[in-house]
Amino acid sequence: MHRTQIYLQNDMYEKLKAQSRNVGVSISELIRRSLEKDLQQDTVADARAFFKRLKPLESFARAEPENYVRDLRNTSRLLQAQIDDA
Repeated sequence: MHRTQIYLQNDMYEKLKAQSRNVGVSISELIRRSLEKDLQQDTVADARAFFKRLKPLESFARAEPENYVRDLRNTSRLLQAQIDDA
């Protein structure tokens, strides 16, 4: 095991201290656990898997993006209110 030093903002240190007391472990152990969990995550793979599982809604299958946005803007009550106020 290696020893290292880090600098923490006061509020972060106080939160760590409180959480370590609640969990019943040292601040060092809490930091090690957090780092271990973070290092095990593969965020790129997680994002790819998420988007791979997405399926377009049936109602949008034939929608043209430009027309959809244009129609949405034309029927927006907020945008119409801004036009009416101008």
